[in-house]
Amino acid sequence: MSARRPKPVAPAPGSARLPVSVYKLGGPALEDAGLLAPLARDVAATGGHVVLVHGGGRMIERLLATLGLESHFVAGRRSTSPEAMEAVEMALSGRVNKALAAGLQAAGVPAAGISGRDGGLLRATPLAGYGCVGSQVLVQPDLVLALWGAGFVPVVSPVSSGPAGEALNVNADEAALALGAALFARRLVYLSDVDGVRVGGEPLPTLGAARAAALIAEGTIQGGMALKVEMALDAARRGVAEVVIAGRARLEGGFPGTRVLPETGQTTAQEAR
Repeated sequence: MSARRPKPVAPAPGSARLPVSVYKLGGPALEDAGLLAPLARDVAATGGHVVLVHGGGRMIERLLATLGLESHFVAGRRSTSPEAMEAVEMALSGRVNKALAAGLQAAGVPAAGISGRDGGLLRATPLAGYGCVGSQVLVQPDLVLALWGAGFVPVVSPVSSGPAGEALNVNADEAALALGAALFARRLVYLSDVDGVRVGGEPLPTLGAARAAALIAEGTIQGGMALKVEMALDAARRGVAEVVIAGRARLEGGFPGTRVLPETGQTTAQEAR
């Protein structure tokens, strides 16, 4: 399920020395308009180029219910029929994407809403047994580089193109990982409805690979959070210097999130340079 890293690409004009940060947004960051201003401040504080990738599960659930379509999850992924895929793309690449881009624009962040299908940005392989679901994401970042060059922050829906150009539902955590790897990101922040990885009700400041595997095996970490932790560990192993799983508290000046490391006490390849 790991994202394959393509050959290095030429940076946009003026971008060669700027660090790259990728944010994946879900939960309250998408639902609560009051969090857009603190999100804009967090983005502005990065001091480099930023890409935002968003989910939208709650909007999808509401739309599927309205259309009378059932929704099923397997190991943290939404199984998606062709009929449901139309609704998924409508929700993610339509309402959620444009509302988030417009909200950030109003908060002072020059944002442009795009889909993974635009400009061939994200290509995925169909995942057997899940319907119109994709994995093994490949990135062609020309559109992102062009938007950076024009001074915009890309806001990306994770809906991707399949082998024949068909729409595939890609987990937003995996799409963020793929973009982070392809763009040689220094920071990857997963923002959701949980303030970090929690054990016994308490958030963990850091989480290494060995402990993560044990917590997943015993069921303490499960479902969507297990998939998120696996993606975060993959990003850390691939050299993303700072990988964080966080929530509302980070945007409100509280707990900044759980930092995920290849192993406890280790630094990443980027930090070692």
